[in-house]
Amino acid sequence: MHRAASIEPEPPLPTLPPEWTDHFAAGVSIRLGSCSAAGRPGICRALASDVEPDGRVIVIVAAQTATEVLQAIGDTGQVSAVFAQPQSNRSLHLKGRDAQVGRFEPAYEAMLRERSDAFFREVAPFGFTREQLMRTWFGVPADGLRTVRFSIAGAWNQTPGPGAGSVVELQP
Repeated sequence: MHRAASIEPEPPLPTLPPEWTDHFAAGVSIRLGSCSAAGRPGICRALASDVEPDGRVIVIVAAQTATEVLQAIGDTGQVSAVFAQPQSNRSLHLKGRDAQVGRFEPAYEAMLRERSDAFFREVAPFGFTREQLMRTWFGVPADGLRTVRFSIAGAWNQTPGPGAGSVVELQP
């Protein structure tokens, strides 16, 4: 008699507490970085991000300005991201070890639009116009966008002040 192997369900991925999950919609400025297999660091500006229902983070970047970072992520799976709110400087730092680069999908268009609107509201008091923002950051055609998806391996509050550098406890 042949007995089928039991398949255990994957344990849920650790995720951020709600106060940090909400941070992604607050108009954050995003820096995405990685390091090549040879140890060469790279960094780029990202356009939008969110936490997916399974707990993974998705970050959208313009491929043309992220070539080195996307190559390093593809080679190593390592990623580091900082999400900082311009008006308050509230900042979250995440790291991942299983990052994957993908194509931008139409399902992310609404999220990208919402995040660009929120970011504009954050930087408008500093004199930026919507036209400037669209022309310099968000005016990238869909075929020029890529996604980076990763599970959270570590999280830190990097908001300047006495709590800077403190670990953000992930939820199971």
